[in-house]
Amino acid sequence: MPAQPFSIDRPLPEGVRDLLFADAAAWRGMEAALRQTWTAWGYREIILPVFEYADTLATDVGAEIDAEMYRFFDRQGRTLALRPDMTIPTARVVGTRLYDQPLPLRIAYVGSVFRYEPPRAGRQHEFGQVGVELIGAGGRAADAESVALAVAALRAAGLPTFRITVGHVGFFRGLLAALALPEKLAGQVRRAVDRKAEAELAALLAEAGDVAPAARAALLGLARLTGGADILAAVRPLCLNARMAAALADLITVADLLDAYGVADVVTYDLAEVRDLDYYTGITFEGFAPGLGFNLVSGGRYDDLVGHFGPPQPAVGWALTLDRVLLARELQGVVQAEPVAAVLLSAAGCPACLSWAAAARARGLQVEVDPLGLAPDDLWRSARARGIPRVVIHDNAHTLIVRDATGQRALAADDWEEVTRWQNR
Repeated sequence: MPAQPFSIDRPLPEGVRDLLFADAAAWRGMEAALRQTWTAWGYREIILPVFEYADTLATDVGAEIDAEMYRFFDRQGRTLALRPDMTIPTARVVGTRLYDQPLPLRIAYVGSVFRYEPPRAGRQHEFGQVGVELIGAGGRAADAESVALAVAALRAAGLPTFRITVGHVGFFRGLLAALALPEKLAGQVRRAVDRKAEAELAALLAEAGDVAPAARAALLGLARLTGGADILAAVRPLCLNARMAAALADLITVADLLDAYGVADVVTYDLAEVRDLDYYTGITFEGFAPGLGFNLVSGGRYDDLVGHFGPPQPAVGWALTLDRVLLARELQGVVQAEPVAAVLLSAAGCPACLSWAAAARARGLQVEVDPLGLAPDDLWRSARARGIPRVVIHDNAHTLIVRDATGQRALAADDWEEVTRWQNR
């Protein structure tokens, strides 16, 4: 069958994209900054396979992500899948390979994940995730560390404005227990709370019939329980059982710790947080930026996951989507300069020029060698067209001719002090 001709209209399948020079530089810059950040907090990186057995990757992911997974068969007929997130492969590694290591484990990762989502701004079928997991540490101190590190990560990624919203699934679970609703109606209530649809909640309570007044008031007030740490004091009268009180106590302590971390100014609390109720076991949090209707970072406590693969361990962590952070930076005016060399060097028939280029690169300078043998004026025009600020021509073994926006001048070939200053100009 003849090869299909290239079509400019269909260079790539839906849901994937190329990142060109400036975006690629921004992406790698964010990765480098995030690695430096998590390393400073004591996290160590692991590298995970892109595909695994589908049944492994489907562990506890929920029906929505399970339906979005890319599955395929190997030559032995086994069902494999591209990873839809990084947390489950990390839990597998902890349960099967790191179960005998001293705890807690602080693990970090970076890589592509794959889900079939309708392509739109900030949502691709392939997207980059960076994340951390704190394994073997239950309790509020670990929760606060995870949230504070998420704040540090967004700052390190160069995002000027964002907000972290913190909730706790135990509060809503306790409220559901107090309401004692039939399973179907409880599911409808959960979805209405997720949308903060107060009128719908009132209608569902009317359908439920005999509901205790305190439980009714707590549910109807849930959508308004959002704000800074001061909102938590207003929640106490709504606690109807020990589970709700314990969740509130967790959040109050976490809020105090986040204040000590110095990140309280970007954190709000939302008691109506019911995201992934069947997956998370405690605190949950998401990060948002102005102008985007989806989260940049998502995380929480998931104490039941590692036990699917080995000895149970408490765990808390988060994943940040690089594609979305890149988009959020652009919306906030963060512009990545096109990467360009500092020097365009003429080296035609000049072995000494190549030696000079090697010495300059060893000092951290970006040097492009002209492979076309351009004449001096053409060399300068080529440099200007590509944003390279200067050209260098060897006059003789001891002298360079340097041309930049200020004009042309001679420079000693061994004047490395001057050459080193070019890095910042």
